[in-house]
Amino acid sequence: MSVPGVPPLLVDAFGARWWLDTDGLGSPVAERVRALWARAEVPERAGGDTDVLPFTLGREDEAVLIAGARYRIGDDALPYAVSRALTVASLERRMGDCLLLHAAGLARPDGTTLALVAASGTGKTTSARVLGRSFGYVSDETVAIEDDLSVRAHPKPLSIVVDPASPHDKEERSPDELGLLVAPDALRLGGVVVLDRDPAAGEPSLTPLSLVEAAVAVVPQTSALLRMPDPMGALARALTAGGGPWRLTYAEIDRCRDLLVHALDAVRDEPATWEVEAGDGGVDERPEACAPPALDPSTVLGRAPFRHALHAEGSTLVLVGTVPMALPGMASTLWRAAQAPRRLADLTEAAVAGHGRHPRAAEVVAETAAGLVASGAFVVLA
Repeated sequence: MSVPGVPPLLVDAFGARWWLDTDGLGSPVAERVRALWARAEVPERAGGDTDVLPFTLGREDEAVLIAGARYRIGDDALPYAVSRALTVASLERRMGDCLLLHAAGLARPDGTTLALVAASGTGKTTSARVLGRSFGYVSDETVAIEDDLSVRAHPKPLSIVVDPASPHDKEERSPDELGLLVAPDALRLGGVVVLDRDPAAGEPSLTPLSLVEAAVAVVPQTSALLRMPDPMGALARALTAGGGPWRLTYAEIDRCRDLLVHALDAVRDEPATWEVEAGDGGVDERPEACAPPALDPSTVLGRAPFRHALHAEGSTLVLVGTVPMALPGMASTLWRAAQAPRRLADLTEAAVAGHGRHPRAAEVVAETAAGLVASGAFVVLA
């Protein structure tokens, strides 16, 4: 691609390739942006790159232009704005094609990669900055996982909070400036770890999570999960990669290296199993919780509209709206038994068949079913 002045950088952001053109910014900020994104530069493919789009930076009057959008910002704030805009544009291009986790990515030399999942502002960048001196730096923000569990890197500049009182005021530092190791080109998912930063925690701990428990924690930290053709299956395959899923509870991430090595080395004794179930599309929002209703054996109950469900290890995750709802034990049994509308008495029989006889079976089932109605998972039909 030929342009006047400094040629653009060909960068790859978790599979979305761009010509990053900084020529319109002028010195020295153009050189700064190029240095920040040098780790993401890739060579042109033999035969040309037909899927590369332009990402042009420039100036117009008093504004900065970033991929056509106008920003009234100074040069000091421009690198962070570029990182945000390029990441968002890349997410839009990859949505529905792969599993996109809000996660830091760290890899060992053989390419085995951990995804450290956390909400914004709760430890991803710090984890990447500290542990990236021991593991290869994959990303501090987004880990993209393909169907075959290969991982696409996003070695963007790290967005570091300068003043804790202003968490949105961030400074961009390149992985090279921070001394972070280079990850290998070929990456494969070796585990998913849910970060749980607790300033009061003593010794850090790495504990296994059930599949449903992990899915409830991770679903909110995905991008466009429901655009995927098999969202629950893709999520389950990722969460059960290696020996995972895990929860890492810690106060200081620099004390967690050995635990993460253990997570990378872990292998399941038996393959994980699960079932997925597609709903009827459900509703856009989860209904508000209500008081548990009074039920009698003749009450007819059915499932509320839902999008997807994941069954594993005696528990169920149901997406009602876009919020994951965990149904453990008895609640899972009743929800699965109500694939077609059922009387409460019939659900009691299904519970006894699944869990065994109990002197308070009818009472326990009624209480559980009422809770499912109150939470929006069940509806009373008659």
